[in-house]
Amino acid sequence: MLGSRWPILCLPILLAASACGSDILMITMGGTKSHKIPFLELARGLIRRDHNITLISPFQPDFHLEGLEEITPEGLAAFVRGYMTFDLVGARMKGEEPLPYMDIIRYGYEACDAFLNDIETRSFLRSGRNYDLIILDGAYPECALGLVYRMKVPFMYINTVAFYASPTSISGSPAPFSVTPFFARSFTDNMSFLDRSVNAFWHLGSLLGHSISVTILQTVLRRHFGAQMPHVYDMAKNVSFILQNGHYSVTYSRPFLPNVAEIACIHCKESKTLNADLEEWISGAGEAGFVYVSMGSSVRTNKMPLAAHRLFIDALKRLPQRVLWKQDGDQNMTDIPSNIRLYKWLPQQDLLGHPKIKAFVTHGGLLSMFETVYHGVPIISIPVFCDHDANAAKAEVDGYAKKLDLHYLTSDKLYEAIKDVIVEPKYKIQVKNRQTLMRDQKESPLERAIYWTEYVLRHKGAYHLQSPAKDLNLFQYYMLDIALTFLVLSLTTLALIVYALRIGFICLGNYVQSKRMNKLFDKSSDLLKRSTKLIDEASLSKKKL
Repeated sequence: MLGSRWPILCLPILLAASACGSDILMITMGGTKSHKIPFLELARGLIRRDHNITLISPFQPDFHLEGLEEITPEGLAAFVRGYMTFDLVGARMKGEEPLPYMDIIRYGYEACDAFLNDIETRSFLRSGRNYDLIILDGAYPECALGLVYRMKVPFMYINTVAFYASPTSISGSPAPFSVTPFFARSFTDNMSFLDRSVNAFWHLGSLLGHSISVTILQTVLRRHFGAQMPHVYDMAKNVSFILQNGHYSVTYSRPFLPNVAEIACIHCKESKTLNADLEEWISGAGEAGFVYVSMGSSVRTNKMPLAAHRLFIDALKRLPQRVLWKQDGDQNMTDIPSNIRLYKWLPQQDLLGHPKIKAFVTHGGLLSMFETVYHGVPIISIPVFCDHDANAAKAEVDGYAKKLDLHYLTSDKLYEAIKDVIVEPKYKIQVKNRQTLMRDQKESPLERAIYWTEYVLRHKGAYHLQSPAKDLNLFQYYMLDIALTFLVLSLTTLALIVYALRIGFICLGNYVQSKRMNKLFDKSSDLLKRSTKLIDEASLSKKKL
């Protein structure tokens, strides 16, 4: 009898368990598709734990996943498509900045305006939908903070750009310029005096540009959410938790506060078997193996100058290895050598995990760097923009990469670099060492990210993990106000002491001088008396005579 009643008795428990699933809103406004990847991986993990996910991004969904609702506001998507039309490689080959300073500044507020003016965004905001948690991209989170303000819920970051220190530093984690390389330059955490000076200059320039962008963006937000909306800098300090897309094995050791957890390689997976066509072609290379070439999703090869393609072809055709090259579109190149194959899409992690791969030629994107270490493949890095230089510099310091500069790149330099990385065993040894360090973790990055996300949900914000350092200004944080006060007091005290000594010496001098004058007067008076006495005596003597 009890057995037949078991489902009825347990039904309330099962219903309660099913109600434990939370509604989570994720928003990334990053200008490249790679920003979306960590969000999708975390979404997959959270959906398996019965959470409901809504993801807003500028990029259309590539697949359907039960429990995931993707929203792509066309206004935002159109803006990003129009923005990312720069000839990044061509500019770098000319020695120019791939993204002009003013274009970087305008991205934040123009993207925000496009997003909030979009019909689908407005409809979403008017729907009155409620969420338990909002997860934002640490790169350009300011606009999405308007939705945090509207919904009045806790929020987290996935800091998709590991070397971008602003999200962690504004929440209290220390990021001194002396050991924090600027994310868009090829500095490391071991800098000379000159390097530290230039690094500080870039940091300060970035802060200035960001403050200009945010000042304009704030007017956009207040136009949509009301004049009473707090400043985004004040809101950003209140972040509950940050999932940092980095790990000390591939980025740098950092003194993060308890509200930061590193989740580098959250998207990394073991390689799967390739399709028959790819596997057959790779097998035809024999012991020579193959080289994989990809400039990622952020660098569109169909925007590259034809001269750059020719340079690559001239280098790659000399290799004894076969070459798989991911291209975004046709480049009107008909004389492709027999050892090279071009594909619009390739399963990158399956190729990096293949036993016959010898080297990876990459732009130095962060996710590609994680994947190459995860699968143990040495690389040739050719940075283009954003964090590519910093990523490549770190990989070169760690010994598993050879870094090339597009401005000085020739086919001979590229060929020699690929050959060196394949022939010299030190590159393979070092990347295997890094692979061991990355994989030696007590739980997977995804498990860690899920735990902390649910931790924030359970504690409704986890504000107890925050540090009061987030509320201190620059002078207070570095105790410059104390140092200045101490300096003023010390100088004041010193001045008073000097003044007192001066007055004392003057008084002493006057006293001594007065004493001397009195003695002189006494001596003069005595001499005068003696002189008078002598004169009187002389007068008496004359009278007697």
